Amino acid sequence: MRHGQVAIRKNPLSYVVGPCPICATPLPQPLVVQRIKSAKTPSPPCMPLFLLILLLFLVPPVGAQDKPTLEAHRIETTITIDGRLDEAAWSEAPVASDFVTLRPNPGLPASQTTEVRVLYDNRGIFVGAKMLDTRPDSILAELTERDDLGNTDIFGLVLDPYQSGINGFTFLVTPANVQFDAKQNDGREDPDWDAVWESQTERTDEGWTAEIFLPYSALRFPATAEQTWTINFARTLRRKNEQSFWSEIDPNVDGFLNQSGTLTGLYDIKAPLRLQATPFVAVYGLQGREPNEKATYGASVTGGMDVKLGLNDAFTLDMTLIPDFGEARSDDQILNLGPFEQRFDEQRAFFTEGTELFTKGRLFYSRRVGGSNFFQQRVYDALEDGDEIVNNPQRAKLYNATKISGRTARGTGVGIFNAVEQENYATIRSADGDERQVLTNPLTNYNILTVDQNLPNNSSATLINTNVMREGSARDANVTALLFDIHNRANAYAVRGEFKHSRQYEAEHSETGHALDLEIARISGQWTWEASYGEESDTYDVNDLGIMRANNSRFWSAELNYRQPEAFFNGFFLNGGGGVDIDYRRLYAPSRYVGTNVEAYVYATTQGFWNINLWTEHDVGDQFDFFEPRVAGRFWRVPGSSNLGGWIGTDNRKKLRLSTNFNLTRWWDDTNRYSLNFNLNTRYRFSDRLSMSAFARRGNDYNDVGYVNRETFLDGQREYTDVYFGTRDRNSVEAGLSGKYSFSARMTLNLRVRHYWSGVGYSRFHLLDTDGQLIVTDYSGSHDQDFDAFNVDVVYRWRFAPGSDIFMVYKSSITDFDRRVSDTYADSFSDLWGPDTPLSGSVSLKVVYWLDYASLFPR
Repeated sequence: MRHGQVAIRKNPLSYVVGPCPICATPLPQPLVVQRIKSAKTPSPPCMPLFLLILLLFLVPPVGAQDKPTLEAHRIETTITIDGRLDEAAWSEAPVASDFVTLRPNPGLPASQTTEVRVLYDNRGIFVGAKMLDTRPDSILAELTERDDLGNTDIFGLVLDPYQSGINGFTFLVTPANVQFDAKQNDGREDPDWDAVWESQTERTDEGWTAEIFLPYSALRFPATAEQTWTINFARTLRRKNEQSFWSEIDPNVDGFLNQSGTLTGLYDIKAPLRLQATPFVAVYGLQGREPNEKATYGASVTGGMDVKLGLNDAFTLDMTLIPDFGEARSDDQILNLGPFEQRFDEQRAFFTEGTELFTKGRLFYSRRVGGSNFFQQRVYDALEDGDEIVNNPQRAKLYNATKISGRTARGTGVGIFNAVEQENYATIRSADGDERQVLTNPLTNYNILTVDQNLPNNSSATLINTNVMREGSARDANVTALLFDIHNRANAYAVRGEFKHSRQYEAEHSETGHALDLEIARISGQWTWEASYGEESDTYDVNDLGIMRANNSRFWSAELNYRQPEAFFNGFFLNGGGGVDIDYRRLYAPSRYVGTNVEAYVYATTQGFWNINLWTEHDVGDQFDFFEPRVAGRFWRVPGSSNLGGWIGTDNRKKLRLSTNFNLTRWWDDTNRYSLNFNLNTRYRFSDRLSMSAFARRGNDYNDVGYVNRETFLDGQREYTDVYFGTRDRNSVEAGLSGKYSFSARMTLNLRVRHYWSGVGYSRFHLLDTDGQLIVTDYSGSHDQDFDAFNVDVVYRWRFAPGSDIFMVYKSSITDFDRRVSDTYADSFSDLWGPDTPLSGSVSLKVVYWLDYASLFPR
């Protein structure tokens, strides 16, 4: 996977990838919900397979080429970061030029000239770039928020001071001086990582210029007298959708940093004392309303601090004390009818920034920390006649959270994460007026330890352990994983694996489980493929600190992909590709057939920069669902189905951008069951400062089938459970509006409004028999549901000093749940504003100030 691509797991060892802000790689795969993959038990490795792997790893490098080298120039004079490049030192430094395109056609000389120079002193690295342009009046420069690149030209660089080929830093700047920075790790880009650095740009008659200063405190590099770094420079010419690089990037070669050039000439530089503190104070005005009650109002003041300390040249300690995440975006709530919990995206900066070492192996779901109370159900179990709940905090607060992370000169990455969650109590008042407290969350400690070793040929091996300890008799948990990703010398083939072991302790009982994933793959070339096997035992459980949809599974999977990075079909398409994937799944224990799935996809970008993506997916024959019944040992026999989907997006450079996608699924039985989902997204750019976006999604599930209830009874000495399913029609609508206005590159105003509605009406019910079939029953019950969620988020942000922000935030949230279905979407929406719907809202002012020890001294 190339630099900067957003990784979305397709199966435990392969990826679906999305666009990158530098290379703007098109989306090559449908974003469809993947079923749980299982497979039969693998046969023991045989000699022919061993010989095949050996031969693959003896393949010599192909397509190797010399990479360019640039010498950095040491200076003793002062450089003013004003974007003008008028100091004499710039003219004395060697020049990097002759950029080569990646898109729209790879391997060609860039259409416009770019000249880059690098200087350095005892404080940091200076980068000066001239982006010459034969049409300087046509340079695009949309003004956006930091880390949110819009319709704009871009200049940037990527650094890998340890020359690992895997880990590095990205720094980008636009003609409007909007900054973007990110961490690189194993082909993934983490834009939530933020550093404090300086930049300034200037428009000229010849194009535009950029002047950048990267303090050593923002980087990590080995403590050696002479430094040699991996580096690449990138330029985006937006009006042509042209991306070019100083060191050529071959789209058929796996990886990005490993295709970069070299920066030499760095002598006697030292990492400064990296001591930074970010104190904050926040003031809240709060509003709340319970159903059919008057609104209540309140206020609160809170303060805390984030601390960053460089322990040595490679390792950094990050700590948040009494954290506050008031500026984080509201969650997108839905009506969840499935057997697994809803996964929410992380919006809190501390848990998204620089966490690449902790997310390896997918064992860390950060929303567990400061999430829902562990004993939340105890409140309702403790209620007696006449009792009322006076206070019931829904989330546990954090006392503190700490991260230590870094990587040595030998490529050993170490990450330590620790967080302490306070105990929570709910207050219940009896009919006599007496109050009592119920423990809903014990004092909890979360811990993660990761050791990640870079190996030759862009390979790596990782050991990670997660641990959760709760006070008292509540459950403790521990998970350990060993991961490896081994590439051959040619970087053409890879062998990957993950071995995991989980253990939970509760009272005198403990339970262990395991999981493993193994894969062999061709990772470079126009044709790539992979074959994999995986399993999760029925006792494997990572949910105390991770998130797991289901365990108890085995799968075999094979995938073949083709990518065409050059124009085809008489030039109508600029690039494209496709692939096919076959999966065979079984239950782990007992070994039972689950299902077989086949899917195929194609994608392309037209000459007019429209993006097209089509896919089809088929469940072959009956599938056996062991999770929807929600009773151990029971299963539901699901008829085979076919899915057809597509996505089309217009040219993103235009003022008006439209995109739409659809999914049509039909089940091949006689129940006339089908599902149709459609959405439309639009964005209009009024100016380089103001843009608005809107979306609408409609989902219709006709004659859908799912779990509704179960009843347990005794027949003599044996216990039986009847499981009931229902046939239902479900209509869902989600609509939203967002807007962005930029006063400057440091001051922005963002609006986001979202409304979600889902109504479910049942027409009949069924009894699930022991053979997985649905049979006639006289069961009746009221299971219709109607759920609404309406959120408003308005965020004003002013970066008034380096690393320092003022946030003014308005939030409003209304939710409504009924055991009935509204006649129409409009009826449901109007019911939101009635007195029987709960309401919460807040207005807050938060001031964050960045203090840096190194900045106390002049450059």
